[in-house]
Amino acid sequence: MLHDMLVLALRLLYLSASKAYAATYSTGSVIHTDISHATPRTGVVNQWTHALLSGLPVVNTGDTSKVPMTWDLNVANKFIDLVNWPANTYCKSLRTYKNFLVALNVTVAGTNKPFLVKWSHPADPGAFPSTWDAADTTKDAGEANLAEAISPIVDGLSLRDSFIIYTENSTHRMDYVGGQSVFRFSKIMGMSGMLNRNCAVEFDGWHFVVTGSDVIVHDGQTATSVLDKQTRRSFFQNIDVANRGLVFCFKNPFLNEIYLAYPSIGATACDTAMVYNFVDKTVSFRDLPGINHASYGSVSTDLGGTWSQDADSWDSDLTFWNGPDYTPDSARVLMASNDMKLYMLDASASFSGSIPPAFLERRGLSFDTPESIKFIKGIRARISGNPGQTVIISVGAATSPYADPTYTDVTYTIGSSVASDLFVSGRYIAVKFATGTSFQWRLDSFDFDVETVGAW
Repeated sequence: MLHDMLVLALRLLYLSASKAYAATYSTGSVIHTDISHATPRTGVVNQWTHALLSGLPVVNTGDTSKVPMTWDLNVANKFIDLVNWPANTYCKSLRTYKNFLVALNVTVAGTNKPFLVKWSHPADPGAFPSTWDAADTTKDAGEANLAEAISPIVDGLSLRDSFIIYTENSTHRMDYVGGQSVFRFSKIMGMSGMLNRNCAVEFDGWHFVVTGSDVIVHDGQTATSVLDKQTRRSFFQNIDVANRGLVFCFKNPFLNEIYLAYPSIGATACDTAMVYNFVDKTVSFRDLPGINHASYGSVSTDLGGTWSQDADSWDSDLTFWNGPDYTPDSARVLMASNDMKLYMLDASASFSGSIPPAFLERRGLSFDTPESIKFIKGIRARISGNPGQTVIISVGAATSPYADPTYTDVTYTIGSSVASDLFVSGRYIAVKFATGTSFQWRLDSFDFDVETVGAW
């Protein structure tokens, strides 16, 4: 059960407050190379944007004092200023569209132009744009203001054959048409924009977007909310208002999921995620280890390391004996936490070595007779997992479907427990299954021993 040593197919680029490192992995060792810009970059968390142009990274701090920078993937070289970038020019977001670089919400010579979209001349493969000069009629570089926008541009992202631009409360499409105009702009949503930078993810020809009041998916024409009213209200009420600028999204293609990371009330980093499965169309929530950014890529299946380097316990380690822990060539997520650690998502059943506080809960069960009192005498659950480990079953009751239930707990031992006796009465029944000592468990089904009595 040797744990895989991470060997990134592309060198992992890790950006901290002011340093950038390239990391390569070999058996039993990790080699770090400082590739920081000669003028180290510092920036506000979640204001950074990044893009890949012909495989070359372009990183922008999103302020008005530092120009974008790039790296040639050679660990012998460091980050440098983006070549041919116009002087005295800065932007809030820098993205790629086809072989163009697109700058959004631009500041020129100290004057902010929040509606300005500026694009480069198309770059040759493996190179950067030769010019951004909109006055050069021999090139395709140009700029345009979003005339229909009434709020500043926040960010943008490619979608199919278009580029989608998000302001604070509207959404616009940018399409390549060539000729003298180069691009055509049109508004597609007038009442829906983006909450923060890095709050949109592309999947299967759709965008998943966090707006100021909802979470939606759209295909460039039609938008649909992914939350019901109760979940939407709960989600927005639980974001820490002072730190809402930290909210961001990332995709976990290994499990067809999109994570919406946010700081819960009182948190100063993203400690919670709303998880949207774009195949099953389901929404769930999970804890996060206080992360600032996350991204996915291919991780090698090469084995390395020693027994002592495998920190997972026997019960929590998901790897096969002498084998890799995932399907080859699958994209896996790496998360950068606020405490300067890197985590790989879904690589273990533990949360950094600890048992995750997972639970399943259902409230407001009336058994089709909401006016009657129900008397619960027991529950028969069918739970699979490691024999001898435990799951906590809680059964409770409340006087209304929206009130918090009062629970009675029993311990279920996997492999030996059959029926669990307890006594609970009320109009609306609730049940919860929570992790006890088991790292991994699955609830297959359950039955109540219930008796319906009078209405009072």
